[in-house]
Amino acid sequence: MMDERQRSLSGQTYDAHAPVFLELKRRTRQLLSQYNQLAYDQKSEKRTILQAMFAKIGSNVSVGSPFICDYGCNISIGQNVSINMNCTLIDCNRIWIEVNI
Repeated sequence: MMDERQRSLSGQTYDAHAPVFLELKRRTRQLLSQYNQLAYDQKSEKRTILQAMFAKIGSNVSVGSPFICDYGCNISIGQNVSINMNCTLIDCNRIWIEVNI
């Protein structure tokens, strides 16, 4: 039997208020609060928070603040990606952002 997170990722109907999602949102809101309060030049602190939040993050990644997402753990960012300020990602399912040049 699938748990709620597996149901969400497979595109099935799921309970967004299941304990697993409430805990993910709580953790992500805490990390986002810390992230969005950091100064522009606090690059290493920002990267540490993004690594804790995202599924994957490549090198040379910039995410402007404020930044908002639901869970964070469904987001994967490749190398050489810049996300501008005021970005909101609704990551109830997987989001992959990569640059292919």
